[in-house]
Amino acid sequence: MKKPVRIIPLILLALVSPACSPTEEPPAAAKKSRFQEELTGEALFNERCRQCHMVRETGGAVGPDLSQVGSKRDPRFLEQVIREPSKLYPGTVMPPYDTFSKKQVDSLVDYLRGLR
Repeated sequence: MKKPVRIIPLILLALVSPACSPTEEPPAAAKKSRFQEELTGEALFNERCRQCHMVRETGGAVGPDLSQVGSKRDPRFLEQVIREPSKLYPGTVMPPYDTFSKKQVDSLVDYLRGLR
């Protein structure tokens, strides 16, 4: 006796195949990374820095409180500490944000300079 042909797997294959099409919307992770690339200033700080740094009694306590950093540090220092923190603070746990675009770094520095 022959076994009946199962149609269900073929239907599932037909349903899954369009999901692999390059014309489909990118997955949520890709959308989020594009969103993060577009973040600037305070939004970028909130997304990438606030979990470790406190500003005005909100945020993490791993890194220093940055509430007054704008009155204490110049823009070149802030840019370097964002891109290469271990050069200024050997042994720091702060990761280098060397993948930030120039625009992102400039806007993050502008935000930090406004913290006085």
